[in-house]
Amino acid sequence: MSNELWLAVLSSSLISGVLGALIAGWFSLRVKRTDYANEYYKLILARRISAYEEVERLVTMLKAAVLDEDKRPYHLLFSKEDDHQTVYRVLFMIMSNALWLSDELFGRTRELNVLVFSHGVGEGGLVEFGKQNYATIAELRTKIERVHARDMLELHKIPRFLKRKKPRDSYTPIAVPPSTRLPRPVSGAGPLRQEQEVLPASSASAAEPPGR
Repeated sequence: MSNELWLAVLSSSLISGVLGALIAGWFSLRVKRTDYANEYYKLILARRISAYEEVERLVTMLKAAVLDEDKRPYHLLFSKEDDHQTVYRVLFMIMSNALWLSDELFGRTRELNVLVFSHGVGEGGLVEFGKQNYATIAELRTKIERVHARDMLELHKIPRFLKRKKPRDSYTPIAVPPSTRLPRPVSGAGPLRQEQEVLPASSASAAEPPGR
């Protein structure tokens, strides 16, 4: 066999080896990228499930109703007259997980949030608030439950969820009754920001529902 033929065979083998290594490396890198993306999606899915569990908790507390002696119903969430902290906590847990909810579901829950935060503490207590707004809250709960159930069918479709998520810089102001506002600062303490006047001092950490 001539030297030229041996050289051609060796060159062909070398080229094949290099091409094989390049192709194997490309597939290996692609697999690693896919695995990385899948792990990332798993983390997002876990956060979304946790957020939707908070919404489910709210729906559960709004599906049970109490019939008072005056025959006026109100939801279980408002069954403790002065337990504003529990109500604020349930709503705040949902608002703090807004990033993981669909925009429509967040909008529905925020409607309820605005309604509750706009209620004055000294306007008859939670029971009376629940009675006066029973029908409105029931309608909101039904809308929340429908969107929640629909979202659960596509909860695992993380890329679609991320593409649909659109950040917003706007927010909706709340008309706060005087009974829920914090007192003005003493002289020299500096002005209070309006956002800090939404809740009583005991609930200042949940002062304003996050805007979208």
